[in-house]
Amino acid sequence: MVKPDGKKRISKIDTYLNVAETFAYRSTCLKRKYGAVIVKDDTVISTGYNGSPRGFENCCDVGECERIRRNMHQGEGYGMCKAVHAEQNALLNCSRDLTIGADIYLAGVSNDNSVYRAKPCPVCARLIIQSGINNVYVRVGENADEFEVIAAKDLLWHL
Repeated sequence: MVKPDGKKRISKIDTYLNVAETFAYRSTCLKRKYGAVIVKDDTVISTGYNGSPRGFENCCDVGECERIRRNMHQGEGYGMCKAVHAEQNALLNCSRDLTIGADIYLAGVSNDNSVYRAKPCPVCARLIIQSGINNVYVRVGENADEFEVIAAKDLLWHL
């Protein structure tokens, strides 16, 4: 989490990435914790984190992840994963009218609470592109200004 340095406040980008990181801590996933925040005209319009659909059992509640049990890595076994991705939840929580021209901020947190580079999967990339989002801001480190910006049109949306 980026914190202010003395009297200097943190940048807007780091503020929105902090919000995404906070939502990542709400994740119910045992493998990867992601948080997403959609911002348009300096207003947060939606948030999301990865976890089972509302009202369904979460991996953290049962204490087991099928993908971890089978030693699967990123991109493997999505069909057996119970989670709706953070980007998907954020997009589902608002209309396309709001997302056209917006940006999405992503943060990933490991089980030891350290930040790692969040990366939209190809399905999320397709949804981000289709929603009209302009840019994806991804936290890549724990310090101020440690992020990268990816134009939505440049996301890897198919393999």
